[in-house]
Amino acid sequence: MIRFLSLILFLLFSFPALAQNGGEQVKPPTPPVVMELFTSQSCGFCPPADALLGQMAQQDNVIALSCHVDYFGVSKNSLGKSFCTRRQNEYNRIISTGPRYTPQLVVNGHMDMMLKGRAEKITPISIISNGAAGGYSFSLPSINFNNDDVRLWVAIYDLPKTLSMVEGSNFGKKLTYYNVVSKIDDLGIWDGTPMTKNLMMNLNDQNAGFAVIAQNVTTGNIIAAGDVKR
Repeated sequence: MIRFLSLILFLLFSFPALAQNGGEQVKPPTPPVVMELFTSQSCGFCPPADALLGQMAQQDNVIALSCHVDYFGVSKNSLGKSFCTRRQNEYNRIISTGPRYTPQLVVNGHMDMMLKGRAEKITPISIISNGAAGGYSFSLPSINFNNDDVRLWVAIYDLPKTLSMVEGSNFGKKLTYYNVVSKIDDLGIWDGTPMTKNLMMNLNDQNAGFAVIAQNVTTGNIIAAGDVKR
């Protein structure tokens, strides 16, 4: 419960546009902030966090990803993915947050919601359609990683999903989930030299968009990121 309250305070004080003028949008700076919420349909404390992530996702400079873990054992209409559990486990190893829990918010790949400090600005990745059906291109500038490995990821996320809960702590509730990650692909290691890469995205009618993330393998820091909202 304490960690959940910290999440609420983090979102409100780090992004004051949500706390003023009834949530009226204020033009954000260009550099993005990547927010990954690890959540579960069966988590009693998660619905407010899921709703807040939906609000954060509306800000232009926020790449909001909702990654549903699979260790709660939801059996009906489960959104849980094993890759989300693996990703959370890796973050907990890097950040040393102790036993895994939900809701857990990780900012820019290396800051847990319990840690002090605001999200630093990271390099934006511009993603454009390259003219082919489902084809996109993105470019990366030269960045010095001090010989660390940086891996490129592409995460597909879905349109809002409203589900009736028939089990677990949220039994009987109708809940809406935003930017649920349905797939993550590994695009390989980037050595920090300038590059342009083409993507063929087989998006379907349930997909809301996708994000490209460059992430330090050792520290978890997200170096660069960008997304396409459909």
